[in-house]
Amino acid sequence: MTAPPSPGARRSGAASMLGATIAVLVLGGLVTALEGDLRRFVANVGVMLLAAGGGLGCWRAAVRTVGRTRLGWVAMAFACWAWAAGQAAWTVYEDLLGIISPYPSLADAGYFGFAVLAIVGLVFITPPESGLATPRRVLDALIVGIAIGLLAWMTALESIIENTGGTFLRAAFSITYPVADIAMLTISMLTIAQTRTAPLRWLVLGAGVLAMAVSDTAFAYMVAEGSYVTGSVIEWGWRSAFGFIGAAGMLVTRADLVADVAPKQRSATPVSVLPYIPLTAAVIGAAAKTATVGVGIVDVVMLLLLVLLVLLRQYLTVRENLQLTRTVQQREVQLHRLAFHDALTGLANRALFLDRLGHALELASRTPQQVSVAFIDLDGFKAVNDTLGHASGDTLLALVADRLRDALRASDTLARLGGDEFAVLLEQGGDPSTVAHRLLEALEEPFHVEGRTVTISASIGVATQEPDIADAPVLAGPAKAAALLHRADVAMYAVKTSGKGDVGAHSAAAESNGLRPHGRHHRPVLDGAFAAALDRGEVYPIYQPVVEPTTGRIAALEALARWTHDGESVPPSTFIPICEAAGLSQQLTALMVEKACAQLAAWNRRLGHQRLRIAVNINPQELSDTGLPDRIASAIARYGLASGQLALEMTENSVGNRPDTTIDVMTRLRVCGVRLALDDFGTGYSTLARLARTPVDTVKIDQFFVAHIDHDERQRRFLRGMLDLTRHLGLRTVAEGVERPGQLRELRRQGCDLVQGNLVGKPQPASKITPLVLAENPVVQAHILGLPDTTFPALRTGQLTRPGFAP
Repeated sequence: MTAPPSPGARRSGAASMLGATIAVLVLGGLVTALEGDLRRFVANVGVMLLAAGGGLGCWRAAVRTVGRTRLGWVAMAFACWAWAAGQAAWTVYEDLLGIISPYPSLADAGYFGFAVLAIVGLVFITPPESGLATPRRVLDALIVGIAIGLLAWMTALESIIENTGGTFLRAAFSITYPVADIAMLTISMLTIAQTRTAPLRWLVLGAGVLAMAVSDTAFAYMVAEGSYVTGSVIEWGWRSAFGFIGAAGMLVTRADLVADVAPKQRSATPVSVLPYIPLTAAVIGAAAKTATVGVGIVDVVMLLLLVLLVLLRQYLTVRENLQLTRTVQQREVQLHRLAFHDALTGLANRALFLDRLGHALELASRTPQQVSVAFIDLDGFKAVNDTLGHASGDTLLALVADRLRDALRASDTLARLGGDEFAVLLEQGGDPSTVAHRLLEALEEPFHVEGRTVTISASIGVATQEPDIADAPVLAGPAKAAALLHRADVAMYAVKTSGKGDVGAHSAAAESNGLRPHGRHHRPVLDGAFAAALDRGEVYPIYQPVVEPTTGRIAALEALARWTHDGESVPPSTFIPICEAAGLSQQLTALMVEKACAQLAAWNRRLGHQRLRIAVNINPQELSDTGLPDRIASAIARYGLASGQLALEMTENSVGNRPDTTIDVMTRLRVCGVRLALDDFGTGYSTLARLARTPVDTVKIDQFFVAHIDHDERQRRFLRGMLDLTRHLGLRTVAEGVERPGQLRELRRQGCDLVQGNLVGKPQPASKITPLVLAENPVVQAHILGLPDTTFPALRTGQLTRPGFAP
């Protein structure tokens, strides 16, 4: 969808449509009231002026657009003026020379010019699409037009022209007008049905084309049988046509000066079979005529054209499918590469590290092989980032990665887990502490970053999987890998708390002391407290907006669970593992769904509509619970929510290796009207083929793939591939982690459906975010979206009170 027009643009468009309506009615009234030569003269000149006025409306649209859209409106303007020129010639014949206009005549050159230029204009105005979709749409239009033209010829026009002694040229023009009009009408219908771009403008434009088609078809019949008289009722169609076309041009706003945005295609609709209906009818009609009276030269020519067009369309379809298959294969390879490697350093990322660690542990369970992990956290990196900036921080991380890589063996796996955290997998034996000290020594030499000397160290924790670890036989592969990495993390945290810049090995004492990275809470204390808080309903949601990048308005909100214990906020990274370990995920989901639905119902009542959506995160394991759909359906019914208002989000890993019951549960949730979203898309193990078979309707692109799109061309290209693939799969996209205006503008340019991140809205309690929700104003300023400042006047008049978005 495009950015909504400003109130000024809406008033201008409404005034234009009103003016066009008045002009059409006044002309019709005059023609009806007058008689004789004056009536004919007013009818001819009036419709000529309306055509010229329609061209001016299209020219105004051309001035307000750019690129291929501008060319399209220019073609439409010249199409209207060509028709006006043809009408001027017709007027000369009838009113100045006093003769009946011959058919065909010089006037028909102008009328035919309208048809050709209008088709060209519609093709260029149609939103740009990837692949061969636009040529295929044009072929569809021509197939429909020629098929219906052939039917018209066989059923009526042929006999009329034969009875009146018409020539072949007369027959050709009689068919050309309806064929061209039907082609234009088909392009308009397919655009309305298959895109979400400017629906009102296309409806008005389509109405103009429809009115033209009706009048042209009637004109062809009446001229063929010699019954056409200037001022007849069929001219209402021409008058209305140019009124609609001019009004459509006036609906174009300054917001369309922004570069073309990738279209959001709808999934396949019944209109996709439109070309085959008249084609089938034409073939049946031709066969029947051949069996009875035989076919003539016109029939043969039109049938040959249909055959050639159908063959060309099938060729384009096969070619596009081959291109799509190659693109899917290439993108999947790229996606796999980027999903398992860190873009900044080229190292393995957390997903690949855990995968390799899991395989190493599985192998170690069958052989007496020791597996160790070193967890590395840089000391002082935040100060470097704050002092020299993020770009210098990224440079330093890349240099650190090179140093660490050089200090390791080829058989060791080095990964960047995120931020300034690294991990090393040691599979070939040896003392892990010795390796860790070697890594510390590699960091002793100062780094040179953009002309400055930077000294940095690290705290390293090591943990080893020994045969006698008690939990080894119990945990599955992924859980065992996560547990070993966690123990190395705990050991690293112990080093951090005791002075930094050293190596520490994991010990049971550190675990029993409740040491946890990034928190000061003790696990045994929190376990009972969280369960009690859940029973009392003290875990509460806060809401983060999900915004349309084309309008800046809130389309949905994500409910995020929060918990405060003893006056201190406990991060989800601490209490969610507690919840999962204690088997309380179902209870947490039920509480979040209940509170989110209640809040959404309250917003629905005050908004007066049910367009707002809300999303709740669930544990993937709950998808195997066959009772989940019934509980969710009960909550939806209890609060009177509309279908599609509630969404459930699950991580991408939940679609991998899923049992059949998971698919059944997800399908039943969809039947209940629940949207299903795949969170952190691109970071898990799912393939595109598996994704295509999963009943989800939305994917949330992980912030990893969005982080550098405003300055990294490689990541921009990769994002473009992900968006193209999700569109072909019929999925909506939400980009997470949008922090900078450049990211937002790039996502808008590439046609991402929705965005989420601190730039467009931070998580807030319901009491604070309710005014924003109820205002229904854009929550992002126009210039941040890359739109003219006049697009959202509310932002200039102070109707939106968001201090974080002041220029």
